[in-house]
Amino acid sequence: MSSGGRTVMGRHGIRRLFAALAVLAALGSACGFDSREQKVYDDGGLLTEAEETRLQEFLVETADRVEQDLVIVTTRDNRGKEARDYADDFYDRHGFGYEKENGSGVLFLIDMDASEIYISTAGTAIGKYTDAEIDDTLDAVMPDMRAGDYAGACFTFVSEAERCLTGGETGDNGYYDEKADRFVEYPAEYPSAEKEPGWKKAVSPERLAIVFSISAAVSAFVVLIISRNRKTRMSVDGGTYMKDGGLQFRERSDRFTHTTVVTRQIPKDNGGGGGRGHSSSHIGSSGRSHGGGGRSF
Repeated sequence: MSSGGRTVMGRHGIRRLFAALAVLAALGSACGFDSREQKVYDDGGLLTEAEETRLQEFLVETADRVEQDLVIVTTRDNRGKEARDYADDFYDRHGFGYEKENGSGVLFLIDMDASEIYISTAGTAIGKYTDAEIDDTLDAVMPDMRAGDYAGACFTFVSEAERCLTGGETGDNGYYDEKADRFVEYPAEYPSAEKEPGWKKAVSPERLAIVFSISAAVSAFVVLIISRNRKTRMSVDGGTYMKDGGLQFRERSDRFTHTTVVTRQIPKDNGGGGGRGHSSSHIGSSGRSHGGGGRSF
């Protein structure tokens, strides 16, 4: 409807507008990933401005493909923390995450203070980036680190992360509980208060009654057999096994001649096979669950 050249929006139109804005707001809050958000934190001053720009673009493009937040951090002052704690705390403090704030993602830390690199995983990345794959990534990154090519190490990390998070393995020993924000290993964990201690089950009144009843029945049967045998007349006396009124003994002896030694080679476990599909986790200082691994350089 128009009045004096002005278009007046009806009540239904206003409702539709508010509904559309609400949907957009909900979608914006549901996704924690922001391509404009800083993904490279070169606090250690290891990268040039051009390298930071290229890494920022590479991280954002890769994050969209793997649907995991990807972050790189360098430092020369770890504030007395271990590399694992520094990486976990940095991730949690900045609220990184692809699907939501404090969600799923991977952080790569270069700690020049402790001469250590560390990969921290969070959310669904814990199960998707297995321990063995993290070791493989550290193997790939290490040559660049030892050569002092820190930008090359960062680019190698991003490429390896994409490979592992898309076409790689998935941890077969547990799952990520989004509600509890932790990685739960199989068999499923339950609160200890809900599980009755084993010794209480073993000495329950019902089981004790069954054990005593069986013991009493067996004892009565044995006593009955013994008492019946005592009433039986003995048919064997001292001369039954004597020949011609005397005793004869046969002498038998063993003589040691030689020793035979059998050896068998036990194959060495090279770490292959079903052990690769394992993901381990721990709880950070913020109370959130993280996986990962690191190595000195």
